Amino acid sequence: MIGELHNNKVIISDNPSISKLYGKRSYGTLIDKKLYLTPLEAYYLCEKEKLELSSEGNPINCHDLIALNVVGKDFDEKYPVYKDLRDRGYIVKTGFKYGCHFRVYRKSIEEHADYLVHSYVEHGTISVDDIIKQARLAHSVKKKMVMALVDEENDITYFSVDRTKI
Repeated sequence: MIGELHNNKVIISDNPSISKLYGKRSYGTLIDKKLYLTPLEAYYLCEKEKLELSSEGNPINCHDLIALNVVGKDFDEKYPVYKDLRDRGYIVKTGFKYGCHFRVYRKSIEEHADYLVHSYVEHGTISVDDIIKQARLAHSVKKKMVMALVDEENDITYFSVDRTKI
């Protein structure tokens, strides 16, 4: 399947590819019979050799998404977690409106997300206030808050953060 890079989004237009990606695994966002993939989704599918990319009719590879600064400045922090969750069979969507990196679904996006996930790099800083805000928000929307800590070898440790009353 082929995706065209346009304005930092990868667009897929052919129906069989859309059905395969959106219908079966909930990749992207469907708008006007076209599938719009986020840079993380496109990179992941390209890395897995399930997607060929082009820009203005010229073939590009997944590393070009990094070189063209399409994937964003926090790619190294977010991508290992995105990849790990997708490899484990979860459906992963942006968590932007929840103030975290990802919403994570076990089965289907027709249900509510099970988890909110925010990734951090080892030796980075994590504000206690941010952890409290994220735990409160997750609790208020009935989801589990998960912190993903990515080390230098891209190994990931997941921590669940819950709000408790004493």
